[in-house]
Amino acid sequence: MGIVIGTPAPDFNLPAVGKGIPKGATISLGAYRGKSKVLLAFYPADFSPVCTSEMRCFREDWGAFRAAGCEILGISSDPLSRHEAFAEQLKLEFPLLSDVDRKVSQLYGVDSFLGTRRAYFVVDSQGILRYQHVEWLPIFKRDNRELLEAVRAVG
Repeated sequence: MGIVIGTPAPDFNLPAVGKGIPKGATISLGAYRGKSKVLLAFYPADFSPVCTSEMRCFREDWGAFRAAGCEILGISSDPLSRHEAFAEQLKLEFPLLSDVDRKVSQLYGVDSFLGTRRAYFVVDSQGILRYQHVEWLPIFKRDNRELLEAVRAVG
């Protein structure tokens, strides 16, 4: 299915973990509307080599994303318990959201028979999709410079 650049990004509400997020909290994309841009970073699995590297890169550049007016939301189908351990191990500053039933992955067209594809969506502060990239092989990931450029290009 998937979504089209220039159209509203589908809203969602998912359970989340992360620094400063209370146990049992959920995060919705709509909560960022009127406040900030959002990078939705879908990834296949906590603790896998490429995903670990990817999340470390986001941690290292988190300040640059925030300076560009953007929040990062990591989304995978792993359960919250794995997300908690993963976020703690990597000392992540941004939330990880659990899409166990993969409904959000389906909404964004990144669900496959193997699980969630690695994909990136930049949503502007009005909730409109402005950038998307879906990796066809999970061994690849976008460089943060490319993603930051996409974020900065959004007004």
